[in-house]
Amino acid sequence: MSGKIIRPITPADRPAILDLNTRAFGEPDEAQMIEQMEKDKDIVLQLAAEMDGQIVGHILFYALGVFGRIGAVGLGPMSVDPWVQKEGIGKMLVNTGIKVLRQGGVSIVFVLGHDWFYPKFGFSTEQAADFKTTLTGPHFMALRLRPGPPMSGRLIFPAAFGVPIAEV
Repeated sequence: MSGKIIRPITPADRPAILDLNTRAFGEPDEAQMIEQMEKDKDIVLQLAAEMDGQIVGHILFYALGVFGRIGAVGLGPMSVDPWVQKEGIGKMLVNTGIKVLRQGGVSIVFVLGHDWFYPKFGFSTEQAADFKTTLTGPHFMALRLRPGPPMSGRLIFPAAFGVPIAEV
């Protein structure tokens, strides 16, 4: 992984990150979500992967409410420049983000993502099972970083996601 570094983003990185997300996802939806979460102050952590002075990866963690309980954190979007995918950049971003969140005392992280990628880090549908959301299926997973609350509850996503709160 020489020549690749993971670092917190700076304000100067914003245009490159929005462009990267648009190119990586093939549409502007994720970039627009990032802008909305920035505007709404929902972002907990953003990291950039840099190679040869160029941003080639990005990961965002956002505040995720748990109705009536202590909150949690959500992961996404995460993007890697198409020309350097499959080189371990996504793995570096996730591992670094989890480490920072664990050190910060976060108890649980949720993700809606590839069911072949995130389980490598310990994410599972089983860990998300006691939480209510309109998102379901093998792509909605959680990773417990430490014991303790929240243990269950209805999830409240940032407005940028457009996910309604699940009924009781």
